[in-house]
Amino acid sequence: MRAWNESALRALQNQNSQWHPWQKEQLKTFLLHGFPHRKVENWKYTNVTPIAEQAFSFGENTDADIADFILPDAYRLVFINGHFAPRLSDLSGLPSAVQMTSLKNIQRDIQNELAIKKDYQTAFSLMNDALFQDGLFLQVPKDCYLEKPIHLIHLSKPTASLTMSQIRHVILLEENAKAVIFEEYQGTNGVAYFNNVVTQIKVNSAAHLELYKLQQEGDRAFHIANTSIHQNRHSQVTSGHIAMGSELSRDDLNYSLDEAGASCQLLGFYYLNDGCHVDNHTRIDHRVSHCTSQQNYKGILADKSRAVFNGKIIVQPNAKQTSAHQTNKNLILSSDAEVDTKPELEIYNDDVKCTHGATVGQLNEEAIFYLQSRGINRGAAEHLLTCAFANEVVEMLPNKVIADRIQQLVTDRLATPYCQGACCHA
Repeated sequence: MRAWNESALRALQNQNSQWHPWQKEQLKTFLLHGFPHRKVENWKYTNVTPIAEQAFSFGENTDADIADFILPDAYRLVFINGHFAPRLSDLSGLPSAVQMTSLKNIQRDIQNELAIKKDYQTAFSLMNDALFQDGLFLQVPKDCYLEKPIHLIHLSKPTASLTMSQIRHVILLEENAKAVIFEEYQGTNGVAYFNNVVTQIKVNSAAHLELYKLQQEGDRAFHIANTSIHQNRHSQVTSGHIAMGSELSRDDLNYSLDEAGASCQLLGFYYLNDGCHVDNHTRIDHRVSHCTSQQNYKGILADKSRAVFNGKIIVQPNAKQTSAHQTNKNLILSSDAEVDTKPELEIYNDDVKCTHGATVGQLNEEAIFYLQSRGINRGAAEHLLTCAFANEVVEMLPNKVIADRIQQLVTDRLATPYCQGACCHA
């Protein structure tokens, strides 16, 4: 913790002119507990020492070219090095009743919405409490359907090594509202930086939310994210998390199904190569009866990469007639790659339908032979099979425009020279 001493963190905190006394208390709590270590069960397979032992500072507010990332026909908010970029953002056509703005603009007005439940707190969320710079504030009113998706572009363009961004998103969907949100994280290769993101979401009765995340950080980046979602009666949430970047990435995705009839679907895909490490932790808390959850995560690993999947389903005593299902499937392309998959069921009611399953395997040689017998060379055959494996999840994403974009990115990544050399030999 020497690199994260109190005086240095106070100096960082004071750079935010909107900071609140509540953040001072959260900083004390963070300093008291420190970073997690590998003796902590939830961090057993992920070592955050590279973050804890380096001193990071906020990145500069700079400009960038976003032409390659623009999603057509979408509302757009752009953040560069954690700073809101209004010139590059576009909210034209946004219904007047919808409040969508930089969180920094209204930070002092929504202090009650910024506190995370202790169940979902981590060292990194406490750090974000104390230091967050900016982010999205979105409130969609009752009966409002946003016809265009909201595209959040986060670009990391550090001008020096060891810069960081502390981003906070607060999203509120009122009764019977509907929204589609696409978070995209892109960054520069060859330089170490740190993004720490907290997202807090409330989905009220009969509201529908689609939440997509594409993480393609730079190859020396650290990306830590904590998302908490609370759902009311008959609300529906679909999330799609795609991770294909960073040196170290950790995503904590926490759902609380608070009222009857709430349902959620979690879709995830990760492709890792080199020494990349990705850790996905999901936690779905069925707190009341007649709620459903479905999880489907798949990963492809090459070289010396490592993946962690920990999916926890909790069924509380009053949550009768719960339906909860979870799968995690992994495809290994290298003998040096490693997967740690740990499904967890914590069930306190007998009137439930709950399943879980996890697999780790390699490409099917019979399928490769069959394709070769049809005139397809081995490299192309392996590429077809890896893409088919990935697309089983990607094709389940409801928004076609976003799904098509992600599918093309996945296909391109699986056809890189590295993949050709590692798994597509002749």
